[in-house]
Amino acid sequence: MLVVDAEPLTRRGLESLVAEAGLDVVEGRARGADALSTVRGAACDLVVVGSPVDMPRVELVRRLSEVPGRPRTVVLVPEAQLEEIGELLRCDVEGLASRTAPPKDVLVTVERVLAGGRAVEAGLLARIEAQGDGLPTGDGPDPDAVPSHELLTARERDVLALLAEGRSNREIASELHVSLPTVKTHLSHIYAKLGARNRDDALGRAFARRIIG
Repeated sequence: MLVVDAEPLTRRGLESLVAEAGLDVVEGRARGADALSTVRGAACDLVVVGSPVDMPRVELVRRLSEVPGRPRTVVLVPEAQLEEIGELLRCDVEGLASRTAPPKDVLVTVERVLAGGRAVEAGLLARIEAQGDGLPTGDGPDPDAVPSHELLTARERDVLALLAEGRSNREIASELHVSLPTVKTHLSHIYAKLGARNRDDALGRAFARRIIG
């Protein structure tokens, strides 16, 4: 794992946290450009992106996504940055956590992402949901410019199909044999990718694009 953040204390704290969980840690970087060089030159399974000194978080995530065999990514964000959260989800970031989250919750997010899943830290997800039914659409890529079959992952389409049947989050979780937080994370990704603000809006956009029908 590699941590990218301007603050040495933040880097050391995260490195210590994951090391205690038995994960190997690469020495952290303050600059996104240095992190990209490290990732290109060495095997790295996960990058935790805090606040790089030389570029916005979203830009670093986009550049990481272009690296061959790219590592999975967890981003630490200020809770109030809902527009940025929407952009990050559209970039297919695997994990999100609040910068002020308890260490144990950040570690849970990291472990879920390393296990191959996607995760939004519980406290951050609750605050996002408290702001409305979905995430702001922001100024990210136009979903209409992306082919329908490439816009959503197979699992996101499964969730959307069950949503169209009127299933509740809990029923979707039971049907797909996943946790309720995982369903909520998938829904957040679906809303962001479709540019939707709630369930009805997401379903309408999905029907219009023939993602479901």
